[in-house]
Amino acid sequence: MKVQLTAAATLISSVFFPIAANAEDVTLRFSNWLPPTHLLSTEVIEPWAEQIEEVTEGRVNVQILSGLGSPESHYNLVKNGVADLAFSVDGYTSDRFVLPYAMRLPFLADDSTTASVAYWRTYKELLEQYNEFGDVKVMGLWTFGPGNIHTTEREITSLEDFEGLRIRVSSDIVKDIVETLGGSPMFAPASEVYELISRGVVDGASFNYDSITSFRIDDSLNYVLDIPGGLYRETHYIIMNQRKWDALEPRDQEAIMEVSGEALAILAGNAWDRNDAIAKERLIEQGYTITVPDEAFLQEIETELSVLAEDWKERVAPMGVDGQLVIDTFKEHIEQAEQELN
Repeated sequence: MKVQLTAAATLISSVFFPIAANAEDVTLRFSNWLPPTHLLSTEVIEPWAEQIEEVTEGRVNVQILSGLGSPESHYNLVKNGVADLAFSVDGYTSDRFVLPYAMRLPFLADDSTTASVAYWRTYKELLEQYNEFGDVKVMGLWTFGPGNIHTTEREITSLEDFEGLRIRVSSDIVKDIVETLGGSPMFAPASEVYELISRGVVDGASFNYDSITSFRIDDSLNYVLDIPGGLYRETHYIIMNQRKWDALEPRDQEAIMEVSGEALAILAGNAWDRNDAIAKERLIEQGYTITVPDEAFLQEIETELSVLAEDWKERVAPMGVDGQLVIDTFKEHIEQAEQELN
């Protein structure tokens, strides 16, 4: 496995100094816009690349490049063959990816692994037929751990506490949640949150626990409203250029899928769960205030946010999608995965 070549160096070397290889060997270029130290780089993408090389007995290798474009551009980079493989967050391009919204709804799962396995199984059972991913090969899908609202100065103990809060959000689901609860959402990448908080532009941010410590904003935030099952979650994918996939030998396709799909969902889910637990413990040691709503407050939140699922079901109905069936199937797969994995 070759890792983290710059895009420029790779393009120059591929033009002027072709890499010698056996005729049957294939090198897949993985465009990774994440920092090389991010857990998805070190605990998901790189190990998966190594697994591909191992199961294909070296016939297929993955070359991990620094990002060839912005995070939201990576679907098109793969579709158009600029990169062979890429990771991204479908919430960044929610106009294209409408169906995964159901997997991001509140209160669904207490961890990433069961939700990730359930997402993959729901995709294969129901969502794949609608071809939202178009002309690319879907290698893996997963969710990160439960996301919640973290704040700087205001502990959230009632619905009234949401009023007027300026919250950094990452996707459509979080925007809808914050607006519905009375706050003011502001889209911004995670890398900009520290500056936004320090300048007083936002009062908090939507994150899972690991992201608070990974992006080093644990000294800027002090409170979190910890919702059982999560207030939301983000959905992620790894895709491959379809022509590149079709050109692989059938034996290599079969071998690669053995470590992709559900296996990749488990790999990513375990990484998120492990790091979320470490981050949560660290925040507690630092004196972070973790507020778990009582039954009455939780019921109020559930009532307010019930509109999200209803709105989504209306949105997908013209696509011929039974939204309630998708939600019910996802919940059933969560329960099944919990029994199998725990």
